[in-house]
This record gives sequence, structure tokens and C-alpha cells, in this order.
Amino acid sequence: MLAGCSIFDPQGNLTLHDVMSSEYGGPDVTTQAEDITVAACAAPIDCLEAYSTAEANYFRFESRKRAEEYGATVTDGFVVNYIVMDFAGKDAPVEKQLWAMQELAGTWNDYEGDFPDRR
Repeated sequence: MLAGCSIFDPQGNLTLHDVMSSEYGGPDVTTQAEDITVAACAAPIDCLEAYSTAEANYFRFESRKRAEEYGATVTDGFVVNYIVMDFAGKDAPVEKQLWAMQELAGTWNDYEGDFPDRR
């Protein structure tokens, strides 16, 4: 049944590994990428995958609902589809973090949301 769901919601197939290894025409906004899944995805977060970069910590969840739930607990973050970005404790320039949000949201042609003003 889950395989059929990916046909209707292909965003669920995008992994953080894909995001971290993608090459875009602009500046690299996933610098110093490190897989932190084992340490970060234990209870209570219960994510599928997690990466830390100089710009943000990224968490991927099994559903959009679970990403929204976790995203609501993050003080300084951004949620798009199945992925939550958490900027807490990151020293990257706000402009690079905005580019990281835009790059992640731009992965899907259907994103129409805003980006948090973090200045």
C-alpha cells in the first residue's frame, strides 16, 4: 500500500541524502553535511533520517503531518513537505540559511509558501 502512496505524493520519496548530494547552479548551502540519523532520530523525535550542516539540522519524517508536528516544536525552523529544518545553534549567515530554505523548497515545483524572516 505504501508504494502506491508514493505515486500520489512523490515528495515522500526525496531523501535527505538526495538533498545533501544534489548539485545546484548556485552556492552550496549544505556545507559540512553529516549524517546524524542514529543519534537524532531516536524517540521522541522518531524521524526517518537526519543530517546536520553548517546552515541547519534537517529531519525527514514518514508523513507531512509528523513533520508539521515536529516543526511546531522548533523555535527557529522551516517545514516543507516531509522535511523540517532547524536553525538553532547554527552560525551560518542568515542569507545562506534563506538560500538553503529556498533550495529545499525549490526541489518541488509546487511550493508556494513564504520563508520566515529570520533577520
